[in-house]
Amino acid sequence: MDAELRADGLGPSQGILVVEGPDDKRIFARHVQNLSQILPAGGRKMLISAHEKANSQQRAKILFVTDCDYEVRRGTLRGCPDLVITTLTDMESDLLALGLIELLVLELVPQALESQAVCKSISAKLRIKTEKMALPIGRLRMAAQPLGIPLEWGDVKIARYWDSRTESVNFTKLIDAMHSKVSDEVSFAEWRKLATETPEDTGMCHGKDLVRILASLLKSDYRVENVTADVLARMMRANLTSEYLDSWGVVRRIKTWQEGNRRQILRP
Repeated sequence: MDAELRADGLGPSQGILVVEGPDDKRIFARHVQNLSQILPAGGRKMLISAHEKANSQQRAKILFVTDCDYEVRRGTLRGCPDLVITTLTDMESDLLALGLIELLVLELVPQALESQAVCKSISAKLRIKTEKMALPIGRLRMAAQPLGIPLEWGDVKIARYWDSRTESVNFTKLIDAMHSKVSDEVSFAEWRKLATETPEDTGMCHGKDLVRILASLLKSDYRVENVTADVLARMMRANLTSEYLDSWGVVRRIKTWQEGNRRQILRP
């Protein structure tokens, strides 16, 4: 109802973008014609519920954007012209995939200023190591999802499970350590089965894990101090220029909706 009232108030040429939360609004804030066009739904469940209840007339005025969050892989979520889903797991993982990590490295790592080749080399090393560390966490997130248990990773030191000889996380050790968080729902053997059957591609990485691990690696590997995951997320949003925006699949689908419904959300 709020979104429809906003659309009607802005006029027939303007559309409304419904996103999950405030951070998602910040991603698009500098790229819309009017800030009132972006409406945080207060979470994923609220957004999906609102989309399901919207009729065809409302969907011609209102566009919904949500995180994939493993639901597409499970077959429980499908996109449609008025429901845009992130290409990867969430907004942050999509932004990093656009190449924004190079801009972060250029800003934060002094060695990266030596040359473009050095900057690209450091960025590639960080990206690969970050994905290797985040992937097993993403797999466990997916394994725990149907149990209704959101795993909290803020207090988990993933570096403890890192094997520098193989340059990989000891996934078996991590699975065993995390069973205590789901032991009320599944046995040890069932938990291992759920975890090992999850996909193994880097698309499983969760954006929040990627950003948190990247901040940690910048400190441990390149002595970049006082950079937190929140700071990196803000820097990514600030560096999301029109060039990066135009290469993002989410934005291309938003523009397709705009053309089909003759309503503008993003600035031309």
